[in-house]
Amino acid sequence: MLESYKKKYGKVNIQYIKLDFDGSILDSDDVLFANLVGKNIAEIHPFFENLLSLIQDSKDEEFHFSCIHLDFDEKSITSDIKLKTFDDGKFPVIAIHDLTSHYTYYQRKAQIRNETVINSQILELQNIYLKEKEAFKNTFISNFNDKLRDPITGILTFTDILGESELNSDQREYVDIIKSSSNSLKKMINDILDFSKIETGTVDLNLKPFNLIQLLDNIKSSFKIKAKQKGLQLLSNFDSKLPEVVEGDSIALRQMLTNLLDNAIKFTDEGHITFNVSLNQIRAKKASLHFEISDTGIGIDKEHLDNIFNSFTQLSSDKEISGSGLGLPIVKYLLGLSNSQIKVESEVGKGSMFSTNVNFRVSSSSMLEKSVSKTKQLTKSDKKYSILLVDDSEITQLSVLKILAAKGDFFLDIVANGEDVVGKIQDQEFDLILMDIILNNLKGDEITREIRKLPLRKFKKIPIIAITVKVTKDDIKRYKKAGMNDVIKKPFNEDTLMAKINEYIKQV
Repeated sequence: MLESYKKKYGKVNIQYIKLDFDGSILDSDDVLFANLVGKNIAEIHPFFENLLSLIQDSKDEEFHFSCIHLDFDEKSITSDIKLKTFDDGKFPVIAIHDLTSHYTYYQRKAQIRNETVINSQILELQNIYLKEKEAFKNTFISNFNDKLRDPITGILTFTDILGESELNSDQREYVDIIKSSSNSLKKMINDILDFSKIETGTVDLNLKPFNLIQLLDNIKSSFKIKAKQKGLQLLSNFDSKLPEVVEGDSIALRQMLTNLLDNAIKFTDEGHITFNVSLNQIRAKKASLHFEISDTGIGIDKEHLDNIFNSFTQLSSDKEISGSGLGLPIVKYLLGLSNSQIKVESEVGKGSMFSTNVNFRVSSSSMLEKSVSKTKQLTKSDKKYSILLVDDSEITQLSVLKILAAKGDFFLDIVANGEDVVGKIQDQEFDLILMDIILNNLKGDEITREIRKLPLRKFKKIPIIAITVKVTKDDIKRYKKAGMNDVIKKPFNEDTLMAKINEYIKQV
C-alpha cells in the first residue's frame, strides 16, 4: 500500500547530471530539464559557468549552492544545487533540487513578517507623534486657560463690586452687559477645558447629596433673566413629586442643563423656551428623573441631527450666533458617565426638544444638612481674622483684597514669591492661607508640603486652600496628599470665595 501511495503522490524533483571535465553533459535523467545530453552545462544557465573551474580543479569535494534561480527551455525554477567531484578520475555529478514551492512559501512568509514589522513600526511612530501632539495640546490649553482665568476673575469680581455701587440706569445697563459678556467668555473657556479633560479621560462624577429643587430653581431664575433679555419667555414645570434631596453630581447636572438652555436661547429669536422636569419612578431608593428642554427656534435638519454632538460643530452660519461648538458633546459625555442617553426631536423653522432620563439616589435632608453644615456664615465678633494670600497675579490679589475688605472681618497679607511663604508664616500668625498652585518659581502644593513639615503643631492645623484652574481628580488627590484642605476653582466669584473661607476659618 505504501509503495502505491509513493507512486501516486510521490514527485521526484531532483535532476542528476553527469559531466566531463570540460562541462559537456554526458548523461542526465531529465527530471527537470530535458534533452541536455551533448550540451555544455554553461549553456543551461550562466550560473554554471562559475562551476567549470571547480569541476577542473577540485578532487573528492562537495559544493552546495542555495536558492539559485534557473531559467532554461521556457522553464523557471528556484533550486538548491550540489556539485560532487571525485579523486579517482570519475566524472563529476551535479544534482539540481527543485525547491520552488519551498522558497515561494518562505518568501511570502518573510514578506508578510517584514510588512508586519514595518506596519508595527509605522504605528508606533504614529502613536508617538499623536502622544506628543496630545501632550502639547493639553499643555497649551492648560497654560492658556490658566492665563485667562485671572483676568476673568478680575472682571467678574469688579463687575459685582461696581454693580453694588450707586449707578444711574445707563451705567447699570453697561455693567449688566459686561457681566453677561464675561459669563459667556467664562463658559466658553470652561467648555474648552472640560473638553480637554474629556479627551484625556480625566472627568469623573463626584456624587454628593444636594438639594435638587433648589438647584432647579436657581437655574430657572438665571435663565428667566437671560430669556427676558432676548425678548423670550421661559416656561417651566417641575413635578411636585420630585424628591427634594438626591445624591449625584450637582455640578455635572447643572452644566448639562445650562448647556441645553443656553443653546435653546441662542437659537431662538421669538417665542419661548420650555424647561420641564418630571419624576418617572422611585424604586429601591433610586429616582428616575425626566429632563426636557424645548424651544421655538430655528430647528435642525434631520440629516444634521447626528452631527450636532460632534466636537466644534456649529450648524448655524449666522455670525451673530457664537459659541465653541462644544456644549452638546460635553452634555452627551456627562450623560454617558451616568449611563444616560440624550434624545433629540427637531423640525426646521419650528424648534427643537432635547430630553433625557437620569437616575439619582434618593437622600435624606439630614445627609444634606451634614454635608453643608460647615458653610454657614461667620458669627459676628470683634475679632478680625488674618488671611495670607499666596498669588503672583495682581488681578487676583486685588480681587481678594476688595472682597475681604468689603466684609470688614479680615486682615489680608499678600505674598507673591513662593520662597517667602514659610518665613512669613513663622513670623506672623494666620487663620487661613489661600495658595495659588502655579507660581513663578514654586508650586503651591510643594510649599504646602514644606509648611506641614514645620515642627510646631499650628502649622499642621492651619487651613490651606488651593486657588487654581487645575482641578481634575488626580490634581485634587495630589493637593490633599500635600496637606491642602480644599480647592477654589478659578475663576471664582465672591460667593465661592466666602463659602470656602467661612467653612474652614477658625471660629472664635
